[in-house]
Amino acid sequence: MGKRDRRRKRQQAKQAATAGQQQVPEREPSGLPAPERILLPTHDAPLLELHFNDGITYDAKDLCRAYWEFTQPGTWARNVAQIGQTTYVSQTVRTSCLVSLLTVLCPGCTMPITVTSRSEMTATRLWNDDFPLEPVPARAVCQDCRANAQAQAAAEKALQQERAAAANKRKVDSASAWLGRSLHADEPVTYPTPRQALGLLALAEIILRNALQSFGPLEGVGYTITASADTDIELFRDMFQAHWIAATTPATVNCFTYDEDDQAETMYVNAVCWTFPRWLGPTAHEAATAAVDLMSKYLVDHTDTVSDTLQSLEAGMAVDYLNGLLTDRYGELPIPEHRLPDAYEHALKALQSGYALEQVISMAWMSAAASVAWGQRTPGLKPGAVSSASVTNLERRIGFVKDRPVQHYDVPNSVPRPAMHSTAVRFLAERQAERQEAEAALARFKAIHQRINSREVLEQDHGPEASPDAGWKTFDAQTWFKDLAEGKTERDNSPVVTFAAVTPTGDLAIQTATEAQMHDEIGGMTERLPLDGTVTLDALVPVFIDRETHRPNPVATRMIELLGGGFGIVNGTVVFLQTPVGIRHPSDLDDDHQELLRAAHAAATASAER
Repeated sequence: MGKRDRRRKRQQAKQAATAGQQQVPEREPSGLPAPERILLPTHDAPLLELHFNDGITYDAKDLCRAYWEFTQPGTWARNVAQIGQTTYVSQTVRTSCLVSLLTVLCPGCTMPITVTSRSEMTATRLWNDDFPLEPVPARAVCQDCRANAQAQAAAEKALQQERAAAANKRKVDSASAWLGRSLHADEPVTYPTPRQALGLLALAEIILRNALQSFGPLEGVGYTITASADTDIELFRDMFQAHWIAATTPATVNCFTYDEDDQAETMYVNAVCWTFPRWLGPTAHEAATAAVDLMSKYLVDHTDTVSDTLQSLEAGMAVDYLNGLLTDRYGELPIPEHRLPDAYEHALKALQSGYALEQVISMAWMSAAASVAWGQRTPGLKPGAVSSASVTNLERRIGFVKDRPVQHYDVPNSVPRPAMHSTAVRFLAERQAERQEAEAALARFKAIHQRINSREVLEQDHGPEASPDAGWKTFDAQTWFKDLAEGKTERDNSPVVTFAAVTPTGDLAIQTATEAQMHDEIGGMTERLPLDGTVTLDALVPVFIDRETHRPNPVATRMIELLGGGFGIVNGTVVFLQTPVGIRHPSDLDDDHQELLRAAHAAATASAER
């Protein structure tokens, strides 16, 4: 019965359409005919409405009517081939009209959806006997709604991109200001710890050796500074907060965290690059060079701490070697976590006992080999027992090889080497060389000093008695009155003497000048200081009312101590004179005393550098 009712309604609609086509269209009040609505299949029971585009010909309109006419849904009145050439008909219909499905409403705007071809009509899956006669919602929104949605989405996306770009610019500006403040930070008020200073020295050497503008980031470096990534982060964080190093480019906005206003709050230490701040020097190279000089001088007074740090690093390297040997070569489990401190303490104890790292590596190799052999001949061991036994064997072997020769094994490249290790080795080697140089200079001075003192004692006991005024010119009153009468400037009648002058910078110069010129060299008032340890030498020490305005002279202070005098710290330029026994006035420095003063200067300089 349902199909018959639908067929009956379609026939009635067709008859009504035929009758409607004979009616005269109504006119608008202006006198023009009202726009014609083309309803299909009939005006009384319309299912489709045909809309023409503006500016099309009557022929195109007739073609469109013929194309869209139908008697019942699912069946067109004509095939396309009956209307005309297929391509021409399809192209004309698409560009000339569209059809509204009056009973299929858009779920978005509740307007009828539209199609431009029979193919699109078929795609709706409604063009059949079940075509809705009453308004129903469509499966999808109409083209206008889709276009509006796309335009709205595009506008929203553009707005989001604009907001993101503005936020990114604020982040970039804030991060750049952060880096600028870091690079131009104030000079720190405290020195780092010796271990931190050793890390800074290693960092500066890396920058100089590789001609870098910056170092890092830490997460991208294939080695460590302090032996582990965690301690590296701790070192760089503390030194950054103390203004000893500065964060710098290259860096991204992702290296920082930001507050709600897109202002940088914190920084990921392992994600940024590092350099030395500009209070150390105007360029990265000059700042790194200044850091090397500063840290090297600072660590001279902490040589023992550097030595302890080196032993700590090497103990960790020995444990890493033992662990890698067990896992990579023998296929055993790594050393149990609770035994790692024991392994470290055993290796450190061996290094503190005087063994070299290469010898500890040798003992670690023998301990691992013995433990693996024990595990192979002992069934039923728990997992990790062999690795744990290697730690016990290491302790026993270190105790067993006391007073016995131990081979040296090269440290394999698989063992990580912290950058601080090579820096500490070089620093201690330089200090050892300086110590040996200072000891050799001191020994040479003592030999010359003993030889001169022995000679002076011999000459004093057996030589002729010298006149107190020997070698000193008397005052010529006649010449003085003559020059005064002629208006001549006062002559420098003081005797010419050869002396040694030591400046506050530590330079030694053997000079020959008059006594007046010698005093001009010193400047100001002087005090003559007998050197009890060297009876044939005296020192002229300047006396200043305000000692703080004149630089101290540590080299001359040490020379006075070596030559047997005691005056404390002296300031300014100090002069050393030769004063033979029994003579009040100075004489020229002979070759032996010049050699003595040069040896004293070398020993004092080496001592001051240490």
